[in-house]
Amino acid sequence: MSTSPSMPVDVPVLRAAAAAVAVLGAGTAFAGVLADGRWFPPALLTVLVIAATGAAGRSIGRGRTTGRRGIALQRAAVVLAQLAALAAVLTALFAGSGVLGFLPGPAALAELGRLLAGAVDLVRTGTPPVAAEPALQCLVCVGLGVVAVIVDLVAAALASPAATGLVLLCVFAIPASLAREMLPWWSFLAGAAGFALLLSTGGPHRRWQRREPGGRVLRGLFSGAGAALAATAGVLALLSGVVFTGVGTEGRLPGSAGERLAGGTEGIGLQPFTSLRGQLNRDRVVDLFRVRGLEQETYLRAMTLRKFDPEKGWALDGLTQGVQADDELPLPEGTTVAGGPSTDVEIEPLGYRDPWLPVFGTPTAVGGIGPAWRYDPAAGIVFTQSDQDSAKYTQRFFLAQPSPQDLREAGGPAAIAPEYFETRGIPPQVADLAKRVTADAPTDFDKAAALNRFFTDPANGFRYDLSTAPATDQDALTDFLFHGKRGFCEQYASSMAIMLRSVGVPARVSVGFTPGYRDGADRVITTEDAHAWVEAYFPGWGWQTFDPTPLDDGRAALPEFLEDGQPAPDPQPGEPLPPEPSGQAPPPDPQEPAPEPVEQEPPRDDREQESAVWPGVVAGSVLLLAVLATPATARELRRRQLLRAVAAGGRGSASTAWRLLLDEYRDRGWDPAPSETARMISDSAVERFGLDDAGAEAVAAVRTAAEREWYGAPEDGDPQELAATVRRALEGLDRTAPRDLRARVLPRSLRHLDS
Repeated sequence: MSTSPSMPVDVPVLRAAAAAVAVLGAGTAFAGVLADGRWFPPALLTVLVIAATGAAGRSIGRGRTTGRRGIALQRAAVVLAQLAALAAVLTALFAGSGVLGFLPGPAALAELGRLLAGAVDLVRTGTPPVAAEPALQCLVCVGLGVVAVIVDLVAAALASPAATGLVLLCVFAIPASLAREMLPWWSFLAGAAGFALLLSTGGPHRRWQRREPGGRVLRGLFSGAGAALAATAGVLALLSGVVFTGVGTEGRLPGSAGERLAGGTEGIGLQPFTSLRGQLNRDRVVDLFRVRGLEQETYLRAMTLRKFDPEKGWALDGLTQGVQADDELPLPEGTTVAGGPSTDVEIEPLGYRDPWLPVFGTPTAVGGIGPAWRYDPAAGIVFTQSDQDSAKYTQRFFLAQPSPQDLREAGGPAAIAPEYFETRGIPPQVADLAKRVTADAPTDFDKAAALNRFFTDPANGFRYDLSTAPATDQDALTDFLFHGKRGFCEQYASSMAIMLRSVGVPARVSVGFTPGYRDGADRVITTEDAHAWVEAYFPGWGWQTFDPTPLDDGRAALPEFLEDGQPAPDPQPGEPLPPEPSGQAPPPDPQEPAPEPVEQEPPRDDREQESAVWPGVVAGSVLLLAVLATPATARELRRRQLLRAVAAGGRGSASTAWRLLLDEYRDRGWDPAPSETARMISDSAVERFGLDDAGAEAVAAVRTAAEREWYGAPEDGDPQELAATVRRALEGLDRTAPRDLRARVLPRSLRHLDS
């Protein structure tokens, strides 16, 4: 749609829009270091909100400020307003504790700070391309948001768009230094086109009045000179991209990886639990490994964590240079029993790229990997200092098969590092809980079995969930054990390992994968199999696996000594576990009243000035509201469309009803796996969202109708009754699990419009 010559164009708003396009064009460079596109929608929203805030702020101040001092103050006020808008957007998108959902209070700022700290660690140590996890999305939004404020100030307020080139070049420099290959070619063209458009609003056009005829604006922006400028910029951008990417650091910032390996593990690989959460929270299931020859189900270990920091959690520590991984491998430190049948497997990495090479059991030989890989017998892991893809490799290993009695009788010196006994920083109430759970356990094995059973016994109230319970004012460990009792493998493995150490049993946390699913003679391991578990040390027998995570989907692979061993007596019969820690105040009431907005009287001015100001204010406000409302509007239209299709009846109406419920689950943060059956999904929905009887009955009825349509003979049901059942299910979800502000503004189900 072309602009009519008689239609006036607000030039300052045009420059603000061009600045936003230029920032977004440069921001596409991040596609070279992030593995998926989840980062772009929040980045788009962030940049557009900042552009709209700047345009609205300058419209309000136009005609009211005179003199250099007044103009400078007005520009500073606009910048502050844009920074406040940036904080509000970040709070709405990434913090769950904002006042009214988007105002950044102290709790929200602390939450954002923790998220950004995790993102910085991931950038410093990660190997691109990495999944666009929420922490990285937040970091990208912060960076592009600050760049958008600077570019908007220079291009729109100071009318000097050419000066923004260095700022936009810096946006390209960061991903170019991290990517081991050239950034996507189209990102250079997008950046060049955005900068050329921004340049076209300056130069000779600085003499444009505030409002110019649309035809003149179009001729100025898209003249022959402008096209030549854009083409030249595109060619130069592609050439520069080849040159600058060629001298990059192959996936890591200088000094962050490989240089300090001998002295410790700082700067090696992905931050363990950040990577784990990223695998489990992906939008889709990705195949990571295909394993051939694995007869006995067991865990695939990528790394082990021995250091516990009460403020930061578990971390890798003390990794040595080890030995050459393609030679015969020694037994792990502290292991003298080399029993168990030997197994040869072939492991083919599919969607996996990391400096850790996962291995099964106790490895004795690894082949097909080349000389760049090392094996640390103390940590039991294979790693590399260089950035390279994992090719198909073979492994020979054995699984020690001690009986419960073998482990009860295990004794002698513990030939392992003393750090595995470290108890510093363990809260007293956690240590006291561990002592009571293991009070009737006479040996280290019985203590480990009792703690393992403490988490997996349904009577103790723990349940598996990718989202943890709302936090109180206590530390995360105490909060999980005594209040939340809800989390995924990170919380369970971390807690059990800490409790084991507090009762004198050396322990560490392992991160890797469960055995996956069988595909013919092979096994396929996916992102859904990412997992953390516990390894406890027994003299002679070495490190043995325990898994406290209460998985109910068949993914656990428990060793025989846990299945065959008789459970130790329950601690303190009749005493409820765990009690509230003494001296702890009850969690604060989350329903705190929001502060009342303070109305300010608008400054007085004559009607002519008001008439010149308000069109810009209205335009900026409408633009902002339109941007914010677009995803929600699209979601509501889809919901109504599906409901009408269900009410119309006919072939596929029950499937449409089922699809509508899946959309509602996704909006609430849960995307069921494709491998789950309809019955598994509906049962999980009832438990996950706490549906009452009416809601659970409606969900079950929709599932039954869909199953009849998929597997049974066609039936002539009442479509109006099915539509009413769907509405009852939706009402049940709204009663017990209402959507939060983020789910309403950016519905997750829009990613599945093709399903």
